[in-house]
Amino acid sequence: MGPTLAGFQNFIRNTMGITPAQLPSDAGVIPMALAVALAIANPVMKLWCIPQTDAANVPLNSGGLSIYNLAVYNLAASNLINYAQDPAGRSYFTRLRKKLNITGFVSGIVQSSSDEGTSVSLVVQDAAKAFTLANLTQLKDPYGRQYLALAQSFGPTSWGIS
Repeated sequence: MGPTLAGFQNFIRNTMGITPAQLPSDAGVIPMALAVALAIANPVMKLWCIPQTDAANVPLNSGGLSIYNLAVYNLAASNLINYAQDPAGRSYFTRLRKKLNITGFVSGIVQSSSDEGTSVSLVVQDAAKAFTLANLTQLKDPYGRQYLALAQSFGPTSWGIS
């Protein structure tokens, strides 16, 4: 079974910890964030499954949790952080975007830094050299980073295409 609106709403409440007061369940941004994630996430990830078992190691289902579902929900969560507007009198998303510096422009990844006494150089993976502005934005929040980690498991680029 693929990602669903109900599954994403569950992810919002139980994984992200966002309450209905912070984001009402009928907010139009929820299906929009999911739709964008569904359009972007690589469907090849549907091939991977995480087997689900109970405490006695008895299978709970035959298919397990799809890595694709997990990737889509994480990407949709990243989208939600970027798109959601706060209800009147609330500032959850405004404060979160400020904390994560979501609106700050980043044109790339630091490869080298130095001053008179110190020097630091980080290895920049090849995939990062091809990051889009969307990928650079996804790096700013934990859900976007998790999506990129899953997506890059399929190849040297964030899309999983060589």
